[in-house]
Amino acid sequence: MQEIIELMIHADQLISDIVSRYGTLTYLILFAIIFIETGLVVVTFFPGDGLLFSAGILAASQDLDLTPLLILLSLATILGHISNFFIGRFFGERFFRKQDEKRYYYLTKAKNYYDKWGNISIIASRFFPFMRSFVPFVAGISKMNLVQFHWCNIVGGVGWICTYILLGYFFGEIPLVKDNFGYVFSIIIITLLIYLLIVTAKMTIRRVREKK
Repeated sequence: MQEIIELMIHADQLISDIVSRYGTLTYLILFAIIFIETGLVVVTFFPGDGLLFSAGILAASQDLDLTPLLILLSLATILGHISNFFIGRFFGERFFRKQDEKRYYYLTKAKNYYDKWGNISIIASRFFPFMRSFVPFVAGISKMNLVQFHWCNIVGGVGWICTYILLGYFFGEIPLVKDNFGYVFSIIIITLLIYLLIVTAKMTIRRVREKK
């Protein structure tokens, strides 16, 4: 059991060994890791970004097939967020059932926030390790509109999976990237996060101006 946990926590570093040991079961293992990371709010330490990038590299070297990888892992993260959303909805109702003014105040603030910024939050949070586990849980607690949540969940989930896998697929085999994997991957993550923050800020400012 301990070996399985270690394997899942360090899957981005051990993915080549996973492929050689488990063959086609690798797809199921990767599915489970992505589902658990995005489906349970308490599991924020799984190697989502690095795992996807590494899987893309292996797809480029034909150790994994790109198409099933994109489809299965997109499905895994979409289902993970749905699970996280309904966990939040289920436990949120029980947590706020008592007439506690302080709890009710925070619940009201969360509802107001998701009414205004829910779309941006659900999509953008995919690219932030802690937030992609936390945001759908809080969305469930605040009872975000289901249609709105599902649409953003699909867009954000597919976007996150495709971004990192395709980056690994197209750039992971370049010698400079292979020889300096840690540095290059850190630069990629920082660049993506800065870009997302800028886009989110612009969208937020635009929406605020439109409401005036």
